[in-house]
Amino acid sequence: MSNKSNSLAGASLKNILGRAAGKLEKKFGIKTPLELLYFFPRRYHELGELTAFSGLILGEEQSVIAQIADSSRRRTRGGKWMLSLQLSDGETLMDAVFWAKSQHLINWMSSQLQVGQTKLFSGRPSLYRGRLQLSHPSYQEVEDENLDAASNQAAKVQAQRPEPIYPAKAGLPTWTTQKAIAVVLELLKSQPLDDPLPADIRVEQGLLELNTALEQIHRPQTRGHYEAARNRFRYEEAFVLQAALAERRQELAEDAPILEEVSEGFTEKVASTLPFALTDSQQQALADIGQRIASARPMNVLLQGDVGSGKTVVSLLAMLRAVDGGRQGVFMAPTEVLVQQHFSTLTNLLGQYAQPGGFTLRGGEGVPIYRLTSSMPTAEKRRTLDALKTGQPALIVGTHALLSKRVILTSPGVVVIDEQHKFGVRQRDRLRQAESGTPHLLVMTATPIPRSVAMTSFGDLDFMTLQGMPPGRAKVATFRVNTANRSWTARTWQRAAEEIKAGHRVFVVCPAIKPGTQSEEGTTLLEDEDAAENIAAAEKEPLANVYDTVKQLQALPVLAGIEIGMLHGQMDAEEKDRAMADFTSGKTPLLVSTTVIEVGVDVPQATMMVILDADRFGLAQLHQLRGRIGRGKFGGVCLVWSGAQPDTLASNRLDAFTKTTDGFELAAIDLQLRESGNILGDSQSGRASSLKILDLLADEKVISQARKDAKRLVEADPQLQQHQVLQQAISRRVSEEEQEFLERG
Repeated sequence: MSNKSNSLAGASLKNILGRAAGKLEKKFGIKTPLELLYFFPRRYHELGELTAFSGLILGEEQSVIAQIADSSRRRTRGGKWMLSLQLSDGETLMDAVFWAKSQHLINWMSSQLQVGQTKLFSGRPSLYRGRLQLSHPSYQEVEDENLDAASNQAAKVQAQRPEPIYPAKAGLPTWTTQKAIAVVLELLKSQPLDDPLPADIRVEQGLLELNTALEQIHRPQTRGHYEAARNRFRYEEAFVLQAALAERRQELAEDAPILEEVSEGFTEKVASTLPFALTDSQQQALADIGQRIASARPMNVLLQGDVGSGKTVVSLLAMLRAVDGGRQGVFMAPTEVLVQQHFSTLTNLLGQYAQPGGFTLRGGEGVPIYRLTSSMPTAEKRRTLDALKTGQPALIVGTHALLSKRVILTSPGVVVIDEQHKFGVRQRDRLRQAESGTPHLLVMTATPIPRSVAMTSFGDLDFMTLQGMPPGRAKVATFRVNTANRSWTARTWQRAAEEIKAGHRVFVVCPAIKPGTQSEEGTTLLEDEDAAENIAAAEKEPLANVYDTVKQLQALPVLAGIEIGMLHGQMDAEEKDRAMADFTSGKTPLLVSTTVIEVGVDVPQATMMVILDADRFGLAQLHQLRGRIGRGKFGGVCLVWSGAQPDTLASNRLDAFTKTTDGFELAAIDLQLRESGNILGDSQSGRASSLKILDLLADEKVISQARKDAKRLVEADPQLQQHQVLQQAISRRVSEEEQEFLERG
């Protein structure tokens, strides 16, 4: 393969297309011929068999060669504009009609469809007042107008040829883009592009050569042509991304502390005193992690497990290997509430070996465990910072405060990041930049991620999955409550009172904090088309908020005598801690909260959750919220309140949520309902999707194969010196911000 890219790749599109180039740049950001060639059709229109008028079958997609015999324009009673054409095949007449709200558009269409012209029309014929009619047919130029429909073999071939349909915007219809691409395709004949896919891999995978694939995806003669081309570009997109990530993994192969298993160390001691047996899946994960951190190659692992699968104890035993090796175990969580929760959980799991704040409570040898947040008392903060600075073997649990310049990590051995999507990759990497070298990294998430997404979104990480639940975990039943059904809404609070009377706890979740305010920081309310209707309605019916909900519940006779607490992100750390402590103890057995309880909160007595305006949350967030109940020996019930109309996207989402508690199944459904997020860099939002042709859900096998091939290639050529065209493709494909992420060690 050549190591020099063709000059066409970086040429100016304006010099080739003139004024049309400006439109392409303004509407789609396309600046070069190569970018235009990689602007693929969003679909193909197959015209159907070329047929004479007399042989047309009503309701079936067919094509006709016809001359425009007459044309007229008028405004309808409904205020729309209509263009009526009379078509002739030389023997029979047929009508073709077009409607538009804009007179300008109808006038433009009329200029394109003039009396006397012969066109290839395609559509589904119907009968209207006894005459054949095509409604809004597609049309295109006939390559040879001198022959009639019966003998025009070229027209028959043309009718069978798939017509590419490109994304269109005002002032830039699909056919303008099609013509511009045709100009550049002609240049390829004399200036072919070098292929970023190595020839041996391309042949091994049975893929088309680049220039052939570009011709076939933009100007296919058959369906097989564009399908083969799409297969090639689907693999190419996966391969270029995986090659970029393989480079990243190769760069991370620097020295890390070797943390071998220590006989009678704290890892062994704590494991032997746990009040429960580890599941087979937990034991397998620990064995895998243990093998990785006993190597000088830094571990970079994504550990995913459904809500309640036991990730925390796995992370503790991994961090204790660091302590046994004279290093520190660092645990970062996204909120102060979670830091306190994890600090308490880890302290309890350490049992007799815990030394909270560095103090020995039970005498004897132990593991110092510190916490660090922005709002903690100065004396405790100073003690934690000093411990970090000295490199004392210990466990440290903190928020993003661990990333501040005042924090000096001198000897981290294992860094654990909980719910990494709350941080972003820059913050993830900041914890790896220790003075003593690169620590081992364990990223945890309870948001189930389909394997294909993990291979791209977290492609610089290896991934493990905790299957199943620890024994004794109760089941949670989920039901929808239509807010228009007053008996159901009233029954909700009766059930809440019953749960509290039985000694249990109840969560009530609201999307907003106060009247007229937005959602909790870090919570993104849905903005899909169906949710937009709900948003419009929400302007009349404000979102449920914590303050109003507390007042409303306090006024209900059925809840009389029950103390009601509140929790949200605008409270200070002391208030949050007190709210959680009162809820856990039962002083305030009903807690009205925002999504600050979404992850990590562990209250075994919590058996019921009511989610207000549930249609405003995504499936992943709903699943996380539901995971806060049923964590003990008692079963749980989750009631999702919604006024979403049937058969809307929001309604379908909630239906899926009520039918399964399997997070991986919900993740797959969620991926189908939205675009995939920006797969490199900080964003995980579907809005910023940068995939062109790859489908993260459907193309798992393609991604997996590309990952293997890219790994093999980068191991043989780490700097891609023998594959410069591929390196250039990576540079074009990966943005400057994303490249910065990939290059950080």
